Amino acid sequence: MRLFAARNLARLTSRQSPKYRGSTLRQALLLSGLGLSVLALANADVSGAHLEAQCDARYAPPEVDGAFSVPLEREEFASIAKSRATRLSSASYKANFPIEDKYAVEATDSGDVFAAVLDGHGTASVLGAFLCMFRSSLIVLRWQLAGGWQVSEYARKTLIGNVQKELSYLYKSGTNEPAHGDEKTVPDGRVAAAIQRAFGRTDRDLLAEVASAFKLGFGAVARCGSCACLAYVHEGTVHVANAGDIRAVLGKLGKDADTIVAEPLSSDQNAMVKFEQEKLTKEHPGEANVFTCRHPDSCYVKGALQPTRAFGDFSLKHPEFNGPPYVNGDRSAGRHFSAPYTPPYITATPEVKSHKLEEGDKFLIIGSDGLWDYLSNEEAVEVVKGQASCGNHDLAGRALVERVLQKAAKRYGMTYQELLSLPPGSHRRRRHDDTTVVVLFFD
Repeated sequence: MRLFAARNLARLTSRQSPKYRGSTLRQALLLSGLGLSVLALANADVSGAHLEAQCDARYAPPEVDGAFSVPLEREEFASIAKSRATRLSSASYKANFPIEDKYAVEATDSGDVFAAVLDGHGTASVLGAFLCMFRSSLIVLRWQLAGGWQVSEYARKTLIGNVQKELSYLYKSGTNEPAHGDEKTVPDGRVAAAIQRAFGRTDRDLLAEVASAFKLGFGAVARCGSCACLAYVHEGTVHVANAGDIRAVLGKLGKDADTIVAEPLSSDQNAMVKFEQEKLTKEHPGEANVFTCRHPDSCYVKGALQPTRAFGDFSLKHPEFNGPPYVNGDRSAGRHFSAPYTPPYITATPEVKSHKLEEGDKFLIIGSDGLWDYLSNEEAVEVVKGQASCGNHDLAGRALVERVLQKAAKRYGMTYQELLSLPPGSHRRRRHDDTTVVVLFFD
């Protein structure tokens, strides 16, 4: 089943993360958005609204289809003594079948919080899965059954762990080794470099997984990938690493307590952004098709991919994944890019921004592009502010998803229920994308 009782989910978490067993929070929490789930982590020492505003009827708990109605409540979050991330709300709603969005959250006894949203893309051949059964190759079977959702699932399982490893090496090296249980200050630039190394490790490990399948003739594995955005909250700083078009937006108080303003902590990295177009043109001079635009809102790297940073998509990174010219329509050897072809065109190295949390910083929204297709940064922070002002912090993620669906229904001349009744897959995907959000609240 997609939805778990809190007790069952805690048991599942303990099996998946034995490293973190036994703490106040069972040492960690690890969630993925496979359908829709909502998570609320409440600090026992925190009460009342986070934002100084009266509850407005517009922001009452949203009336949504039953699939949204199961909150997963957790134990108190009091163990994060050094972190300002005391609560979170997360929600994921699928358009594709299977859903290509995933997310993961972990909290440690040391007070660190990690939150990642992943957005997969690309489709592998199901026929290849049956063929590979005769080759007795489980690796091929796994990846041919998958496509983009498997890449995002792979990153969900491995990215945070890789980041923790790199940070552990950083904090324990040289003069940065902890003294008397307290970590000495590490420059933000070194933290950013450690996170970038972790993204690189994740991409290299993924490459090793899919290479054998590609060599056996299953070329679709080189055309699958996943964007990723990770937030790492450590003491009074949030570090945001973004590879692709997932977005992180900070909600902070304006000049008075009744206003909230949006401050982006990430930049969109796709072929529609002028900076990315100029970067591609500079790095690949003479390639007129280094990016192509069907219209201003639909641009692709080498005519194949919108994001300019992502895990996977190895046909745009390594020449050995460029298949030979197609013969009789046979695409089993993978995508073929004719000359000029000078990879890499994209990278998994994220852009990392570090932000010192201030008193007026109230929450961070991390959302897949399905959210931002319909909501501006300002609209998103207003929705979260409204839920928080009513004390409904656990409903913030749900409310964002609902707002997306309401606007999608209006755009396509449908009722809300008509949109919800569409089956996952092409019918739903034509109206909206998978939509996943994680909202971290700061106190």
